[in-house]
Amino acid sequence: MTYEDLVNVFKDAVNAYTGTLAFEYDNVWYNNGAASNVYPSMLFECSPDFELKGFQSNNRTGLQIFSGKLFFYDTFWEGERAAKDVFVKQSELNELALQVLGEIKRRADLIPLQIMFGKGFFGKDVHNPKLVQVYLPFTVTLKSNCTPLAT
Repeated sequence: MTYEDLVNVFKDAVNAYTGTLAFEYDNVWYNNGAASNVYPSMLFECSPDFELKGFQSNNRTGLQIFSGKLFFYDTFWEGERAAKDVFVKQSELNELALQVLGEIKRRADLIPLQIMFGKGFFGKDVHNPKLVQVYLPFTVTLKSNCTPLAT
């Protein structure tokens, strides 16, 4: 499985959502940007860490372990803040995030692919004062399918 295949598992899960939910593959500060950004959104942060573990018996790389970050964002405008507590808005966004994570897991199980989600947090006014967020780190191990270098 390639890194591109992994990102597509997440992207396809978001695209399967029948409501409004944008998929973004970008830096975290993407949400400081254009007013044209669509919310709610799931941001797959584009700079994951990775490490290589071992080699296969045919001298090809073995496992590549990626540590990435997912951010779910939604707007929280002043008018909405006057009518709704922030914990209610965060709870709504968290429920959406959990639904999408369930779809990611369903799709990953078909491959099979084990994705581990870590310790996250709720945020308000973190990267943009008009947004609430749910953050979740993840780790996934991919077996390399590389072919030998042509020499």
